[in-house]
Amino acid sequence: MNLIVGLGNPGKKYVSTRHNFGFVTVDKFAKERGLSWRYNLDWTAYYIKTDDFVLLKPVTFMNKSGVSVVAASRFFKIDKKDILIIHDEIDLPLGKIRISFDSLSAGHRGVDSIIQYLSGVEFGRLRLGIGKPARKGDAEKYVLREFTKEEEKKLQEVSKIATEALNSYLEDGIDMAMNRFN
Repeated sequence: MNLIVGLGNPGKKYVSTRHNFGFVTVDKFAKERGLSWRYNLDWTAYYIKTDDFVLLKPVTFMNKSGVSVVAASRFFKIDKKDILIIHDEIDLPLGKIRISFDSLSAGHRGVDSIIQYLSGVEFGRLRLGIGKPARKGDAEKYVLREFTKEEEKKLQEVSKIATEALNSYLEDGIDMAMNRFN
């Protein structure tokens, strides 16, 4: 059993922001499979359970994502090596994706929270490139901005590739997915 976690922030204010790319990806994946979200108050998260995987959308705000991830992984008895975190990545250009395992957060606070609550980095990540801000110190503001109309066109393609990568991860495992999509 795998735990697939899309990261984002709850609320209408954040729906179309760069930081919610993880939510967008798991929502698209669930919709394509005809799956419906349920809410669990104990985990502060929306989830979908199938025979093969659990999808999770923590609604704790990005910086507390680890609370939901550890609660759901304990409930379903999922080892951290079987967890895949899907999130925005400022260090990748818009349109690029990377799959990694056992890597540090590179400053992503949602991933920092998950590392803290899982007590380690032994989990997979599907990193979705959102590009960098024009100025170095603008990262926090940048990730909370909406995509431009021009960027939104590219998002359709990126979202499709991210869904293919997620399917590859579930069907072939992290090593094969990393070979195919990196």
